[in-house]
Amino acid sequence: MIGLDRIKRRIIRFKLEETGTAIVEMVLMTPIMVYGFLITLQFFDAYRAELISSKAALTIADMYSRETGYIDPTYLNGTRSLLKYLTLAENDPDYRVTVFFWDAADSKYKVVWSRNRGGRQNFNHARLNTVAGRLPTLSDGERAILVETWTSYQPKYGDGIGIMMGTGLEPLEFNTFVAISPRFAPTVCWNRYPDDPTKEKC
Repeated sequence: MIGLDRIKRRIIRFKLEETGTAIVEMVLMTPIMVYGFLITLQFFDAYRAELISSKAALTIADMYSRETGYIDPTYLNGTRSLLKYLTLAENDPDYRVTVFFWDAADSKYKVVWSRNRGGRQNFNHARLNTVAGRLPTLSDGERAILVETWTSYQPKYGDGIGIMMGTGLEPLEFNTFVAISPRFAPTVCWNRYPDDPTKEKC
């Protein structure tokens, strides 16, 4: 009986004991706090990468809009290198540039020329009109330039973050779509052979 009373007293004393609770709480809460911090940082970094991608596309579009000379393969390759530099991309981003106009007689947008770097298809009349709702309103025969970019984003802190709560990020692809008017010339011309004006597409 005496032994049983002693056990009961020790159980009660252990139950009322409060020393060491801060350490236990820290051990329990630290993983949750670190998890929350990393998730916040991951989403912030993804939004930052998307913003950089959008600004880079606007820069490329503005560059094309100011061009008065020919666009040729060397120009396209240089543009892709610039886009990679601006977006801080590890892999070469894809992009496509298209000069188009509005044909009032057919009530359709029509392609003057379309070129890309990467795995995207060049636009033709039919494909361009599938995105007609995103294109600006133009007067008959007015030219415009469409610049599209695709940049990939890999989560910085691993795909495993967020598996338990469903808040993790998978690898993403940011797509931008910028239509702009030529600034200093009625149109921007393509020419694979700049020394031969007969090969131009304007």
